[in-house]
Formats: sequence, structure tokens, C-alpha cells
Amino acid sequence: MRYLKNSFKVLAISHGHESNASLMIDGELVASAAEERFTKQKCQMGYPKNAINFCLKYSNLNANDLDNIAIVSKNDMMEQTLVGRIDTFSIKDFLSEQYDYWQPIIYQNKKVDYLKIFKHKINLKQNFDFREFMKKRKKLRTRKDFSKFFQKMRIKTVIKHLKIKDAKKIIHVEHEKGHQYYALFASPKKFRKNCLILTNEGMGDKSNISVSTVKNGKLKEVFFSKKNKIGLLYKFMTLMLGMRPSQHEFKVMGLAPYASEYETNRAYNAAFKNLFKTKGFAIDLKNKPKDFFFHFQQKLRHCRFDGIAGGLQKVVEETLVKWIKNCIKKSKIKKVVLAGGVAQNIKTAIPISEIKELNDFYINPTSGDTTLSVGGCYYISYLNNIKNLKELKNIYLGPSYENEYCLNAIRKFLKKNKNFKLIKKKNNKEIVNLLKNGKILGRFDGRMEMGQRSLGNRSIIADPRKLETIKLINSKIKMRDFWMPFTPTILNKYENKYLINQKKLSCSFMSMAFRTTKHFQKIAPATIHPGDQTTRPQILERKSNPDYYDLINDFGKSTGVYCLLNTSLNIHGYPLACSPNDALFTLKNSSMDGLIIKNYLILRK
Repeated sequence: MRYLKNSFKVLAISHGHESNASLMIDGELVASAAEERFTKQKCQMGYPKNAINFCLKYSNLNANDLDNIAIVSKNDMMEQTLVGRIDTFSIKDFLSEQYDYWQPIIYQNKKVDYLKIFKHKINLKQNFDFREFMKKRKKLRTRKDFSKFFQKMRIKTVIKHLKIKDAKKIIHVEHEKGHQYYALFASPKKFRKNCLILTNEGMGDKSNISVSTVKNGKLKEVFFSKKNKIGLLYKFMTLMLGMRPSQHEFKVMGLAPYASEYETNRAYNAAFKNLFKTKGFAIDLKNKPKDFFFHFQQKLRHCRFDGIAGGLQKVVEETLVKWIKNCIKKSKIKKVVLAGGVAQNIKTAIPISEIKELNDFYINPTSGDTTLSVGGCYYISYLNNIKNLKELKNIYLGPSYENEYCLNAIRKFLKKNKNFKLIKKKNNKEIVNLLKNGKILGRFDGRMEMGQRSLGNRSIIADPRKLETIKLINSKIKMRDFWMPFTPTILNKYENKYLINQKKLSCSFMSMAFRTTKHFQKIAPATIHPGDQTTRPQILERKSNPDYYDLINDFGKSTGVYCLLNTSLNIHGYPLACSPNDALFTLKNSSMDGLIIKNYLILRK
């Protein structure tokens, strides 16, 4: 990549769960990736060394060419990072955290050493030098002390890794700014004139909820608080249902629509009714529980698992709708962009979008901490008066691989795996016929997607007409929970025929759910949630991904259905495929029928 010598270049880094790095040049995001894609450790915590290296290599930059390096979030996650809490904890570890750490503190008023409980999880061999922390940790009295020490460690790590000559280039950016400026500048430009930016999440630096007004591209934070507990509640209900918090909340959301109204209301009335109150810009607890695990475990002991998911989703939706209505009323602004981890609950987009007072609504692709580095890039560029901050029109911002590289990987794979054959010149007609005959194929082409959604370049694709495909992919390919639905990529010229979207909301990145038409329910049942007939679409314009668009268009010409089932190219528990070898690993270790890699097609014999 070429760049002007006097261009403004900023690298931003996020150290949280699913740590990530992004690079922006003159207001345009040119590279972004999560560390997990390179380490193969799902939701990798810590310093994103490999992601940083990718951003610099892709842009042909040396670290000292950068004008600024932003470290987003001042949060002290030192102990959690040291033991790999989000990326390595099992359900057993998360339960131990509740019973052996929090229960004695909350209910017995005891002092408990977190690292003593999880000493078997301590990993000093990370990109941070944690030895210094282990020596000094007992002298760090307060969380403020921990936070300051962690910030110094982060700066040291950046200087050591990138051999930075001028440490003044390194700037800490508040967690909330990462979400807010990503929400503002990555969204369609029409929101920059006048909108509300709302953040809602489990934990930030100073808040877990914030309200900002935007007028003529200038953002003004008007409210923030730490009293909002929606994200925290969802996390602990995920654990209570036997799933990994901070990773599997989407499974709880996917389970919720299966619950009957009776079971949903039984759980709702037992534990969630009157839990939250909304007033003005605030969400607070009406009846504050002593903790968010044992309290609800007791309250919900007689409730079914699906009812708990349904009751939880019900209280989240009703609370967010009330909150957003209040924000619109108080600010008199009727356009809203929602960000933060809670915004990833795509089901809430439906009742929110149906708020009468709301004129326009948007959720950016991957609105949680996976894009904090993107927000950091926008924020620093904004502070430096970069005039033309470009919106995100596509998120194909990761690595790509040349044909020859892919072919070499394929040849090595075929030498060891004789039950596959190579077709060197794939064509859409052949792929369409395979899909129509019930074959399930991987698609690996172009640059990898940023964030948590596959958008065609690292995807598993299938015929959306075949309902039995859901069970097949869940059990034999993705190897995930049977109740999880799949989603479609829909050509934009057919969205009005397939989706109920009266306010014409933008959704190019699978960031919101929609109700579906009777016609779409009939022709594409494998891409619709069986519980409530909703879907989470990627609405695709040809200019965003011409080859993928043309494949779907050819499938439509042959079948009359202008969409494909699209799910991420990975096995459950692994990150989205990054390299050709990752894609081939997925093919070998699943029941996929074939894999499209660039110009090549590999089929199971």
C-alpha cells in the first residue's frame, strides 16, 4: 500500500477480551484484525502483537512512521489477563470464581486472593512482562494503583515491541471514547449531522452507559453512569445456564424465542420484573440484588432453562425500549446509533426500530470491544482535525492471500489427505449446482472480515431453501448447539421482498435482526429463526463484494431465491478462519462437502 509522506497515520490497540488492532491513514481505516485470528485462541486477551504486526505489514509502515499510537481503555484487567480469564476459563473455572472468590467476599466478608485461587491458570509467558507485576502487586493498594501500573506496563510493552523512539506518540484513550467515536464515524454519514450516540455495556472505564448528542459532526457526552446492569445480568445468566460468560451470550439470545409465553413469563415474574427502572438518560436497579449470580440462582430455581432465556430477553428488550424512548424525549433527537456490548443483542433491534418516535436507527458491525481499536483510530484522527473521516462501507480489513500461496497450501493438504480432489478452475455454475444438490461449501476469498460476522470471504454457504441444512451444519460442521439458527446474505435489490423494514434501516453487516415476509419464510426457511421467524441479514451491494454478489445472483437465476445461507468458516470454539491453512483445517475436521479457495475448488471424494 502506498501512502503520502505527510499523511496522518494512527495505530490503535485494544487489550481487552478479543484484543485487537487497527490502522487508519488520513481518516480511512486500512487494516483491522483481532489477535485471536492469529493465535487460534478464541477471544484472545492481552497485547495484540500479531494483529499489530499485520496492520503495519499490510500498510508497509514502520512503527516510527506513525503519528500516534492509541491504547484504548484504561481498565485494569491485569489479573484477568494474567490468568486468561475470558479466553481460557472453562465453565468450571467461571463457577469457581463465583463460589471460591465472590461468595466469600460478598456473603462472608472475607478477603480472598484471586491469583491464589487461579494459580494453576497463571501464564507469565505472554506478550506482557508480568514478572514485574507479580513482584509489586502486594504494594498496589487500590484499583487506581492497579490501573496506573497497568497503563505503564502497556506503554512499556508497546515501546519494547515496536522499538518506539518517541514515547510521547503513545496516548491512552478512554474506553467509552472508543465506542462513541466508532459509533459516530463508522456509521453512515447521514448520522453525523444530528443523532444520539448511546453506549450500553457490561463495564467501561468510567461507565457502563452513556448518552451523547451529535450536532454537525461534534459529539458531546451529556450523561454517563455505572449503575446500568443489563450487560452484567446477561453475563451471569449465561453462566447460570451452563455457558461461558462474555462468549456465549448469543446462545442465550438464540434460545430465548423457543420459550413459550408461559415459561417466559414465569421466569420474568420470578426474577426480572421490576428489576430495572429508567428515568431520563439513566438505567438503574429498582430492586438491587446482593449479587448477580447466587441471587438469581435462588429466584429462578423452579424455572425452565428456555423460560429463563426468554424472561431475560424480555426484560432486556423492554428496558432498552423505555430507555431509548426517554433519551429521544429528553434530547428531542430522533436518530439513534447504539454501541457497546449490549448492542450486540441483535434481537433488541426489532422492538427498538418499532419505537414510533424513532426516525432512524443504526448498529455498527461488531459494536462491542472487538472494535475499540477502530474507535480509537477515529477519535485520535478527529482530535488531529482530519477532515474527511470515512465511514465504514465494508469491513474486509484483514489479511488476504495470493493464488500461489493458496495453491501451495492446497497441494500440501492434498498430499496428506487423499479423500479430497482439486478442481483448479472453479466456476459459479458448478458451485450453484453443488449448492442446489445439498452440498455445504466453505468460501475463502479476498481479505478477512473484521469483527465477529462472516460476510462472504470467510464463510460457510449453503442452499437456504433446505430446512434440514440447519441440523446438518449445527451437528456435523459447526458442532454447536442444536437450537442456534443461521443467517442469510441477501442481494440488496430483493431486501424489500424478503424483509419487513418499514423505516428502511441500513444493515450491511448482520448487526440487526428483522421480521421476515411470508414469502421469505417460504423460500428460505434455513436462514430464519424457527422460534420467531426473524432473521439477521447481510444486505449485500455488488460494489462491496462483486464475486460473492455474482455467485448469489447466479444462484438466484437458477432457483428464484436471491440469497444464500451464510455462517462463519470455523468449527465451534475456534476463531473465524484467517489463512488458507485455517480453512483447510475446518474442511478436514468437519463434514463440509467442499471448499472454495480463491480460484480453486476442493471437493470431498
